[in-house]
Amino acid sequence: MDDPNVVRIEQKLEAPGRLLFFTLDDAAAFLIPAAVGFLSRHLISGAIVGLIVFFFWRKLKGEGGVERLKAAAYWYLPFQVSPYRAFPRSDVSHWRG
Repeated sequence: MDDPNVVRIEQKLEAPGRLLFFTLDDAAAFLIPAAVGFLSRHLISGAIVGLIVFFFWRKLKGEGGVERLKAAAYWYLPFQVSPYRAFPRSDVSHWRG
């Protein structure tokens, strides 16, 4: 079993991290508003806001996940507010060399 010539290949290299059965970004979408509600002694309203944010986040993410949101941020946000300023600009259609 410990043969040095055997290479083990992981099956899910790009699987997102999980907290119970939620992905980390889904869990954060619920837990952050719920924690703020708990700390401000408004637990029920914080949990309700957390659920609303959670379902809105799931709807926004859709099937493409966070990768689709990152791609949309690159293509649709103006260069001045884009988190990807180190990348080539997405609004330039022809580069002159």
